[in-house]
Amino acid sequence: MTLRNVPRDQDILDEFFSLTAKPGLCKTAWLFGMVAVYGKTPEELKHFSWNDDHTINIRCKKRPIRPLHPQWVFLFQLKEKQPSNMKSCWESVSKALSDAQDTGLVSHLDDVLLAHKVRKVYYTPTKQHRSIGSRKKRIQQLCAV
Repeated sequence: MTLRNVPRDQDILDEFFSLTAKPGLCKTAWLFGMVAVYGKTPEELKHFSWNDDHTINIRCKKRPIRPLHPQWVFLFQLKEKQPSNMKSCWESVSKALSDAQDTGLVSHLDDVLLAHKVRKVYYTPTKQHRSIGSRKKRIQQLCAV
């Protein structure tokens, strides 16, 4: 069994701020931040809406999606820096994020999404009958290629 490369939180933070520092990549950084914070693909995020508590609604989910790291919503200023013309430029921003992956500016989105899933399993409180061993086993299953 081979384990996939799961980016650390610090790697994701560094990549986000590296993107924001590059001219013309602010919208790309914003989309990367949304993927990292909410654990959804750009396609799933396409028609999202904000709630007052910084959760988001997306079409395919009945419940609001909570940020895994609520502080990242503020740190990345996701709500404030959302491009005003997002609907019209969504495809170009998604393409720019894909290009950023291909050139190595950011981790592959699959790895970022996997990191989100692993942390979600890790941070979710366990029930009395579930042991720590089952949590580790679940994380290993997520990380297996």
